[in-house]
Amino acid sequence: MLKTKSGISKVYFVELPKEVQERFHYSVQTPSHHAAEQDANLDAIRKRQEETRRERQAEAETAEAQKKFIVTPSEPLAKPGVEDLPPITVELKDEILNALRMTDKLDALYRGGCSSAEFIAAATPMEGVFINLHKKLPKGDPRRDLIANTFEAYQQAAVAMVGHEQGKGQRPDATIVAAGIRKGLLMKVLEGNMTANEKQLYQAWLQGHP
Repeated sequence: MLKTKSGISKVYFVELPKEVQERFHYSVQTPSHHAAEQDANLDAIRKRQEETRRERQAEAETAEAQKKFIVTPSEPLAKPGVEDLPPITVELKDEILNALRMTDKLDALYRGGCSSAEFIAAATPMEGVFINLHKKLPKGDPRRDLIANTFEAYQQAAVAMVGHEQGKGQRPDATIVAAGIRKGLLMKVLEGNMTANEKQLYQAWLQGHP
């Protein structure tokens, strides 16, 4: 607003001299410049919204994936045979027990004098099952190591059987026995009904697998 002898007049900043505009920190933005600035702001907002959506989706997917095996108070728990082992769900315990029972077929085949080809053909489908179960237990859990050690013993037996058929070494009777001992030990740990002797055997195995 300007006050003169003739009265008061309204003057816009754009009508003022450039030096006056600069004194009041006024800058002119063309419509195209203003539109471009708005577009940039909208793009930034959309980008933040998309990042937030992806983060929430990832969190939801992670939570859903873990829900099945994370122990919560509402889930039935399997009592471990060893006191210092963390509890796992009954569902996971049953999966492991069923996988261990699958290897009974390998024991029967070996006792029946099967060939290495027959033994390997029966063991191959079980490998993926054991690998999957191994991943479901946390690192450092002795049950995870026992699962791996049990199936590794059967794999070692298969290799030894091939060598025996080629005239190299004996049939792997001791390896099959070791596999059976590990399997039985893990089943007892899972079922929670270990005897004093079985607990001693477990401790001896544990000391050999830190």
